[in-house]
Amino acid sequence: MGKEKRYALADSLRCLGLLEEKTYRLYRDLAERVDLPFVRSLLLHIAYDSQKHSAVLGGIADTIAESKIKQKVCQKRFGPTGQMIDDLGREISETRSLSRENIPSLVKKLRALESTAGEEYYTLTQLKTLEYLTKEIRETYDVDLDDVKDIFESIIRDEEIHGELLSKMEKFVVRDEKKNEKAEPVIKYANPDAWWRTTPDSVYEDASY
Repeated sequence: MGKEKRYALADSLRCLGLLEEKTYRLYRDLAERVDLPFVRSLLLHIAYDSQKHSAVLGGIADTIAESKIKQKVCQKRFGPTGQMIDDLGREISETRSLSRENIPSLVKKLRALESTAGEEYYTLTQLKTLEYLTKEIRETYDVDLDDVKDIFESIIRDEEIHGELLSKMEKFVVRDEKKNEKAEPVIKYANPDAWWRTTPDSVYEDASY
Protein backbone atom coordinates (compact mmCIF):
# COMPACT_ATOMS: atom_id res chain seq x y z
CA MET A 1 0.00 0.00 0.00
CA GLY A 2 1.32 3.45 -0.87
CA LYS A 3 2.17 5.87 1.91
CA GLU A 4 -0.78 8.12 1.05
CA LYS A 5 -3.29 5.27 1.20
CA ARG A 6 -1.76 4.00 4.41
CA TYR A 7 -2.18 7.34 6.14
CA ALA A 8 -5.70 7.76 4.75
CA LEU A 9 -6.73 4.39 6.18
CA ALA A 10 -5.07 5.14 9.51
CA ASP A 11 -6.96 8.44 9.64
CA SER A 12 -10.28 6.67 8.95
CA LEU A 13 -9.69 4.18 11.75
CA ARG A 14 -8.55 6.92 14.10
CA CYS A 15 -11.80 8.80 13.39
CA LEU A 16 -13.83 5.66 14.12
CA GLY A 17 -11.92 5.34 17.39
CA LEU A 18 -12.77 8.93 18.28
CA LEU A 19 -16.41 8.26 17.41
CA GLU A 20 -16.42 5.33 19.83
CA GLU A 21 -14.86 7.58 22.47
CA LYS A 22 -17.73 10.05 21.98
CA THR A 23 -20.17 7.14 22.31
CA TYR A 24 -18.48 6.06 25.53
CA ARG A 25 -18.87 9.54 27.03
CA LEU A 26 -22.52 9.70 25.94
CA TYR A 27 -23.46 6.44 27.67
CA ARG A 28 -21.38 7.30 30.74
CA ASP A 29 -23.15 10.66 31.07
CA LEU A 30 -26.52 8.95 30.64
CA ALA A 31 -25.66 6.44 33.38
CA GLU A 32 -24.79 9.27 35.77
CA ARG A 33 -28.27 10.74 35.32
CA VAL A 34 -30.28 7.55 35.89
CA ASP A 35 -31.36 6.53 39.38
CA LEU A 36 -32.40 2.97 38.47
CA PRO A 37 -29.43 0.68 39.33
CA PHE A 38 -30.24 -1.99 36.71
CA VAL A 39 -30.65 0.55 33.90
CA ARG A 40 -27.49 2.35 35.01
CA SER A 41 -25.50 -0.91 34.92
CA LEU A 42 -26.62 -1.66 31.33
CA LEU A 43 -25.70 1.85 30.19
CA LEU A 44 -22.25 1.46 31.76
CA HIS A 45 -21.86 -1.96 30.12
CA ILE A 46 -22.37 -0.35 26.69
CA ALA A 47 -20.16 2.61 27.65
CA TYR A 48 -17.20 0.37 28.52
CA ASP A 49 -17.65 -1.66 25.33
CA SER A 50 -17.43 1.58 23.35
CA GLN A 51 -14.30 2.58 25.25
CA LYS A 52 -12.81 -0.83 24.41
CA HIS A 53 -13.64 -0.38 20.71
CA SER A 54 -11.98 3.03 20.77
CA ALA A 55 -8.76 1.55 22.16
CA VAL A 56 -8.71 -1.31 19.63
CA LEU A 57 -9.35 0.96 16.64
CA GLY A 58 -6.71 3.40 17.83
CA GLY A 59 -4.21 0.56 18.19
CA ILE A 60 -4.89 -0.72 14.67
CA ALA A 61 -4.60 2.82 13.28
CA ASP A 62 -1.22 3.32 14.97
CA THR A 63 -0.02 -0.01 13.59
CA ILE A 64 -0.62 1.16 10.03
CA ALA A 65 0.66 4.71 10.41
CA GLU A 66 0.91 7.43 13.00
CA SER A 67 -2.32 9.26 12.34
CA LYS A 68 -2.23 12.98 13.03
CA ILE A 69 -5.77 13.75 12.00
CA LYS A 70 -7.53 16.30 14.21
CA GLN A 71 -10.87 15.79 15.88
CA LYS A 72 -12.40 18.73 13.97
CA VAL A 73 -11.61 16.96 10.70
CA CYS A 74 -13.04 13.70 12.04
CA GLN A 75 -16.18 15.53 13.10
CA LYS A 76 -16.95 16.17 9.43
CA ARG A 77 -16.45 12.48 8.64
CA PHE A 78 -18.65 11.10 11.41
CA GLY A 79 -21.82 11.47 9.35
CA PRO A 80 -25.25 10.57 10.78
CA THR A 81 -23.80 8.61 13.70
CA GLY A 82 -21.81 11.60 14.91
CA GLN A 83 -24.80 13.88 14.48
CA MET A 84 -26.99 11.54 16.53
CA ILE A 85 -24.41 11.44 19.33
CA ASP A 86 -24.11 15.23 19.37
CA ASP A 87 -27.90 15.70 19.40
CA LEU A 88 -28.34 13.23 22.27
CA GLY A 89 -25.43 14.79 24.14
CA ARG A 90 -27.03 18.23 23.96
CA GLU A 91 -30.38 16.79 24.99
CA ILE A 92 -29.10 15.09 28.14
CA SER A 93 -26.80 17.99 29.08
CA GLU A 94 -29.96 19.99 29.78
CA THR A 95 -31.29 17.30 32.14
CA ARG A 96 -29.95 16.74 35.64
CA SER A 97 -31.70 13.39 36.01
CA LEU A 98 -33.57 10.99 33.74
CA SER A 99 -36.87 9.71 35.06
CA ARG A 100 -38.41 6.34 34.34
CA GLU A 101 -40.82 8.04 31.94
CA ASN A 102 -37.97 9.40 29.79
CA ILE A 103 -36.26 6.07 29.22
CA PRO A 104 -38.50 4.45 26.54
CA SER A 105 -38.11 7.39 24.13
CA LEU A 106 -34.39 7.55 24.92
CA VAL A 107 -33.98 3.84 24.19
CA LYS A 108 -35.46 4.29 20.69
CA LYS A 109 -32.85 6.93 19.89
CA LEU A 110 -30.04 4.80 21.29
CA ARG A 111 -31.20 1.80 19.27
CA ALA A 112 -31.04 3.88 16.10
CA LEU A 113 -27.53 4.97 17.08
CA GLU A 114 -26.32 1.41 17.62
CA SER A 115 -27.88 0.27 14.35
CA THR A 116 -26.16 3.03 12.38
CA ALA A 117 -22.80 2.31 14.01
CA GLY A 118 -23.13 -1.41 13.28
CA GLU A 119 -23.82 -0.69 9.61
CA GLU A 120 -20.65 1.40 9.37
CA TYR A 121 -18.51 -1.46 10.70
CA TYR A 122 -20.26 -3.97 8.47
CA THR A 123 -19.51 -1.78 5.45
CA LEU A 124 -15.86 -1.62 6.50
CA THR A 125 -15.56 -5.42 6.60
CA GLN A 126 -16.84 -5.59 3.01
CA LEU A 127 -14.50 -2.93 1.62
CA LYS A 128 -11.37 -3.62 -0.39
CA THR A 129 -9.50 -1.37 2.03
CA LEU A 130 -9.75 -4.12 4.63
CA GLU A 131 -7.43 -6.25 2.50
CA TYR A 132 -4.96 -3.36 2.30
CA LEU A 133 -5.26 -2.97 6.03
CA THR A 134 -4.47 -6.64 6.55
CA LYS A 135 -1.37 -6.49 4.36
CA GLU A 136 0.05 -3.66 6.41
CA ILE A 137 -0.58 -5.43 9.72
CA ARG A 138 0.65 -8.79 8.41
CA GLU A 139 4.04 -7.31 7.55
CA THR A 140 4.56 -6.41 11.19
CA TYR A 141 2.50 -8.92 13.18
CA ASP A 142 1.99 -11.85 10.79
CA VAL A 143 -1.82 -11.90 10.98
CA ASP A 144 -4.15 -12.73 8.11
CA LEU A 145 -7.38 -11.26 6.76
CA ASP A 146 -9.57 -13.53 8.87
CA ASP A 147 -7.93 -12.30 12.06
CA VAL A 148 -8.56 -8.68 11.18
CA LYS A 149 -12.12 -9.43 10.06
CA ASP A 150 -12.72 -11.16 13.38
CA ILE A 151 -11.83 -7.96 15.22
CA PHE A 152 -14.37 -5.92 13.28
CA GLU A 153 -16.99 -8.65 13.41
CA SER A 154 -16.61 -8.81 17.19
CA ILE A 155 -17.33 -5.07 17.29
CA ILE A 156 -20.40 -5.64 15.09
CA ARG A 157 -21.57 -8.36 17.49
CA ASP A 158 -21.12 -5.97 20.38
CA GLU A 159 -23.29 -3.40 18.60
CA GLU A 160 -26.00 -6.06 18.13
CA ILE A 161 -25.76 -7.01 21.81
CA HIS A 162 -26.09 -3.34 22.73
CA GLY A 163 -29.40 -3.28 20.85
CA GLU A 164 -30.55 -6.31 22.85
CA LEU A 165 -29.49 -4.71 26.14
CA LEU A 166 -31.42 -1.57 25.27
CA SER A 167 -34.53 -3.68 24.59
CA LYS A 168 -34.14 -5.38 27.98
CA MET A 169 -33.75 -1.96 29.57
CA GLU A 170 -37.02 -0.77 28.03
CA LYS A 171 -38.88 -3.93 29.09
CA PHE A 172 -37.56 -3.59 32.63
CA VAL A 173 -38.78 0.00 32.91
CA VAL A 174 -42.25 -0.80 31.51
CA ARG A 175 -42.60 -3.88 33.74
CA ASP A 176 -41.45 -1.88 36.77
CA GLU A 177 -44.01 0.83 36.03
CA LYS A 178 -46.85 -1.70 35.86
CA LYS A 179 -45.65 -3.29 39.07
CA ASN A 180 -45.71 0.06 40.85
CA GLU A 181 -49.19 0.79 39.55
CA LYS A 182 -50.46 -2.48 40.99
CA ALA A 183 -48.77 -1.75 44.29
CA GLU A 184 -50.59 1.56 44.78
CA PRO A 185 -53.22 1.17 47.54
CA VAL A 186 -56.84 1.36 46.48
CA ILE A 187 -59.04 2.96 49.15
CA LYS A 188 -62.47 1.38 49.46
CA TYR A 189 -65.22 2.59 51.73
CA ALA A 190 -67.66 0.10 53.26
CA ASN A 191 -70.75 2.28 53.31
CA PRO A 192 -70.46 5.49 51.26
CA ASP A 193 -74.23 6.10 51.46
CA ALA A 194 -73.80 6.80 55.16
CA TRP A 195 -71.92 9.99 54.29
CA TRP A 196 -75.12 11.61 53.11
CA ARG A 197 -77.22 11.30 56.29
CA THR A 198 -79.24 14.39 57.25
CA THR A 199 -77.39 16.78 59.50
CA PRO A 200 -79.36 17.84 62.61
CA ASP A 201 -80.66 21.43 62.68
CA SER A 202 -78.87 21.89 65.94
CA VAL A 203 -75.94 20.16 67.48
CA TYR A 204 -78.10 19.94 70.59
CA GLU A 205 -81.06 18.32 68.80
CA ASP A 206 -80.25 14.76 69.81
CA ALA A 207 -78.64 15.64 73.10
CA SER A 208 -80.00 13.99 76.22
CA TYR A 209 -80.79 16.13 79.33
